[in-house]
Amino acid sequence: MSAEACDPSPFAIRTSRSGTRFVVTCRGEVDVTTCDAFFAAVLPGIADSGTRRVAIDLGGVTFLSASGLRILLLLLCACHYNGKEFDLCNVPPRVRRVLDLFGFTTFKAGLVWEATMSPVSRRH
Repeated sequence: MSAEACDPSPFAIRTSRSGTRFVVTCRGEVDVTTCDAFFAAVLPGIADSGTRRVAIDLGGVTFLSASGLRILLLLLCACHYNGKEFDLCNVPPRVRRVLDLFGFTTFKAGLVWEATMSPVSRRH
């Protein structure tokens, strides 16, 4: 077996804009080694006042680690805080399973934000 056969697919990120929709397309493994680059690629779309919806296309993702899940949660909350809609698109079955197991596909960002991050909900 060659070394190439054992190497994971390289991680790649592509961003695009379609009207008020900011799209981030990922390929490869979303794990502790790629999360910073992933977060950095999405953040400008969230910060842009012309963006209404941030869409993450996971069609080319081969693996999603707990670190990757954490980044998705942070991005979801950042979108909510900034008044943006957040979508996951083209989620492969193995990635969907991880998201489902952790309840990512069923919880609401607003509830998480209000319960954990909102200055109004913090009591001193």
